[in-house]
Amino acid sequence: MALRRRTLGKTGLSVTEMGFGGIPIQKVTEDVAVAVVRRCLELGINYYDTARNYTTSEERIGKALEGHRSEVYLATKTQQKTGEGLRKELEISLKNLRTDYLDLYQLHNVTEEGWKIISAPGGALEALYKAKRDGKVLHIGATSHSPTFLAWIVGGDCPFETVMVGYNYIATQPADRLLPLCKEKNVGTIIMKPFGGGAFTDARTALKYVLSNRDVSCVIPGMLDVREVDENVSVCGESQILGDAEREAIERDRKALGKEFCAACDYCQPCPAGIPISFVLRTELSTLRRMGWSEGVVRQTKEAAPKVDACLLCGACETRCPYQLPIRELLPEKMASLLRRLDERSIP
Repeated sequence: MALRRRTLGKTGLSVTEMGFGGIPIQKVTEDVAVAVVRRCLELGINYYDTARNYTTSEERIGKALEGHRSEVYLATKTQQKTGEGLRKELEISLKNLRTDYLDLYQLHNVTEEGWKIISAPGGALEALYKAKRDGKVLHIGATSHSPTFLAWIVGGDCPFETVMVGYNYIATQPADRLLPLCKEKNVGTIIMKPFGGGAFTDARTALKYVLSNRDVSCVIPGMLDVREVDENVSVCGESQILGDAEREAIERDRKALGKEFCAACDYCQPCPAGIPISFVLRTELSTLRRMGWSEGVVRQTKEAAPKVDACLLCGACETRCPYQLPIRELLPEKMASLLRRLDERSIP
């Protein structure tokens, strides 16, 4: 079965409508990770996304795809905000991916505050332009958890050819403005977290929901094993019209998760008590399922616990949350559950 393709905005790249998201392969052995990526290649997936901070992901994708560079598009990301930081990470990524150029290089998890540094003289954007001029990067993009911020970027003098945002049947906000605006401006749209970071009960329906939106250029689910690759590719071959049973499954998840599912847009910030709200609300349902108990997650959990205990109960976060989550109620519940799992080193 030949996978359908869509044009990735003004890059002109003809990408398979489902690409490969490189987060989960950190959690398995290298042999399994390489087998998963090679199965994607066998089934015709041509777009592979990873990031410098996904530990072993770049190296494993590079190993799996060596000898097939002309058949695939490689995309990675950097969280560096300065030009010097970006240049150093770019060289590491090129080495890890066993290539001398990237099809797409993205500024990772850009925020309004970070943008001030990134877009200033000597910032990462300046270095990104130079990397493109030098041919080390063919196309440039940005990722963010805030569809409003990305819409502001795209609606202005947008320097990017692509944007990546979380979008699924609970976090639907990007479909209101960002995705149609990108279509209008010919900016490619790459969708992360189609399964809510592992929180949803019906992955097939979740994938169809995203693919049914024609403003989406490519969706990049993470896949842990060959079975998941086969299942997701089979969904791509089906009709993308949602049936009654699928819509019912969506409504069940919306009812079950709608008042506790955090989309990580971070509109709730800044918190006067310094609580990393989206981290606390998302880690158990999403991050642990994708990445496990990494050193970073352990450290962040330990640092967040006393801050949650010191919550001022001011409610400022709830007034800013576009999903009307009962954040003050959820924070102690989620933190207590997270600390129990930390003691056990368990994963939901």
